[in-house]
Amino acid sequence: MAWQGWPAPWLWVASCGLLLLVLVLLASPRSCRARRTLRGLFMARSKRLLFRIGYSLYTRTWLGYLFYRQQLRRARNRYPKGHSRTQPRLFNGVKVLPIPVLSDNYSYLIIDTQARLAVAVDPSDPQAVQASIEKEGVTLVAILCTHKHWDHSGGNRDLSRRHQDCRVYGSPQDGIPYLTHPLCHQDVVSVGRLQIQALATPGHTQGHLVYLLDGEPYEGPSCLFSGDLLFLSGCGRTFEGTAETMLSSLDTVLGLGDDTLLWPGHEYAEENLGFAGVVEPENLARERKMQWVQRQRMERKSTCPSTLGEERAYNPFLRTHCLVLQEALGPSPGPTGDNGYSRAQLLEKLRQLKDLHKSSKAKGHQPSAQESLAPPEANAEAIHFLNSLREAGGAADAVLLGGSGHGLGHRAASGRTDHRGAGYLTWKLEPMEQHNQEFIKFPILPMERKMSLLKQDDQLAMTRIVKEGEEVKTEVTSFPWHSIAGFVSEAANLVLLRVMAWRQTVPSNARFLALDTEGKLCYSTYQALGSQTIQVGHQQVEVFIVEQTVHSEKGIPMSCQFYLLSDGHLAKRIQVGSPGCCMVTKVPILREEDDIEPRPVFEKKPLLWEEDMELYSRFMDRKEELRLSHSSYLRLHPEAQALISDFVLFLLLRQPADVVTFAAEYFGPFAKRRPPTPTLRSSNRPSPFRALDLECIDGEEDQAGS
Repeated sequence: MAWQGWPAPWLWVASCGLLLLVLVLLASPRSCRARRTLRGLFMARSKRLLFRIGYSLYTRTWLGYLFYRQQLRRARNRYPKGHSRTQPRLFNGVKVLPIPVLSDNYSYLIIDTQARLAVAVDPSDPQAVQASIEKEGVTLVAILCTHKHWDHSGGNRDLSRRHQDCRVYGSPQDGIPYLTHPLCHQDVVSVGRLQIQALATPGHTQGHLVYLLDGEPYEGPSCLFSGDLLFLSGCGRTFEGTAETMLSSLDTVLGLGDDTLLWPGHEYAEENLGFAGVVEPENLARERKMQWVQRQRMERKSTCPSTLGEERAYNPFLRTHCLVLQEALGPSPGPTGDNGYSRAQLLEKLRQLKDLHKSSKAKGHQPSAQESLAPPEANAEAIHFLNSLREAGGAADAVLLGGSGHGLGHRAASGRTDHRGAGYLTWKLEPMEQHNQEFIKFPILPMERKMSLLKQDDQLAMTRIVKEGEEVKTEVTSFPWHSIAGFVSEAANLVLLRVMAWRQTVPSNARFLALDTEGKLCYSTYQALGSQTIQVGHQQVEVFIVEQTVHSEKGIPMSCQFYLLSDGHLAKRIQVGSPGCCMVTKVPILREEDDIEPRPVFEKKPLLWEEDMELYSRFMDRKEELRLSHSSYLRLHPEAQALISDFVLFLLLRQPADVVTFAAEYFGPFAKRRPPTPTLRSSNRPSPFRALDLECIDGEEDQAGS
């Protein structure tokens, strides 16, 4: 037969159809959905024929290389300085330099600092690796490739051509591009003082290798460059093996020392730790690591390396022997006495759950168990406390302003973060309108976040805009007004803290509503930590400490401690777990509360129609003359129009019951024949700041000059 020894005709038809689909998708540079579809086709974990064809095209044909080149161009445009900020590790004559490449990959330079020789591990972006080589002033003599996938081996051609004496190492079973020196299990590569052992770890690919840098020659820790076998709290997919094969490979690295540094091939730490929290929620080691990772990623810092000792404590793929995981996932028992088979089943189930977890997160869906949870609600204690704020004497006025270093809405840390905001609140701290803007000045990828809250009829509309580099994400959400009783926005939180400082008390067991960092509705609680004396400038001040905790549905709760003066002003702010804090450098000058003067009384004039009609007629007759006179006066005194405009705006915001008295208090301090008095004394609490006497200041300056 003509087709004997060849694949069936339908297989050829399927291959040609898939090839045509790939070409169409690659030819659509503006179609993000098409590119994600293509990537999902290649990387999906499936044993079906479609996967085998797509995976073969990616790993064995020029189509995979074209896909890699497209990834490389997009990553260079999006991350011109790399996706993460990395820090090299320098030991006794040996330097390990992580290089962020593509969208989440890592390449590495291992440098013998005495001989000025370097080894590159998985140099997928030759341009970034070459820039690091030139910056370090070293000679590249070897490339170590963990496996054949283009995001790990794509730079072999350019670097080996640029450096004529450079050797390319890897497994002969994997078809490494431009391979010159095949390696087997436990073969050793020697470069200067560097002794690097190759360990066969099949599973992700048939010939996957990891590389162990021996720490004994330079009296430092050993370093494991794990490629796609092992990540921080995760492991790679089993593309070309079985669960038993992958388990054996993981056991190979599990036998190394606890102090061995793990240098993975991808930045997957936050996502992996999130999944680990699903399968092992009570793991305290994972919670501590997650807090650290979230702080690192907030500043776009790399999370590598970890250690194998740490991974044993929280990486579920290295804990298949743990009874806790076995009971939680309940794998079917293997043959009698065959613990490896049972562990392999558990590993396979973990990998399937991890794929589902990532898929549901990418689609924006929560697990069904989470979808069935009722939305959070504030309890009675929180709502009662908010209803009692009218007794605070103007604590919750209608307007809260901040930004640019003024008011209550500004805070800055280390010159890198600028936070501005403005909010309009009711006396129960219900948000009418609020705008926040946070700009984080990262050297690699600046980030800007904007959030707006606006009450519209019976809804509270929230708009979040997150800009990372050139990428902008916009999210619009609406909350029914009846469902956010007890909600405390960021602007309201500042006023609420001030009230707590005035009263020197925090409502016990009160559970408010708040928004987490992702804009999701969650619980917020407050706890009094007592009073303390702190140093501000050259003075000792007494502060009242309140800790606020935002209990996000996802991730770790975030806690902030606020140190408040007796008048409610913020003296210090600390985010628990963060190395930075905000603190005032000079204590404001407080004054004694003045005696409140009685309100002025204005007699009401009787209405006389005759006189009014006569006055009306007099003005009508002189209408044009008065209009010209008024225009001339406003040109000579432009401040009059601004003064009236400010008064009308303030009048509409305050809406006083007695408009005449309110106007008298407002304009009274502007009178020349009357001594200056605080504006609107009867409408506000007295200002805590003493007005400085200019004559006293001049006197002090004269004494200082003499």
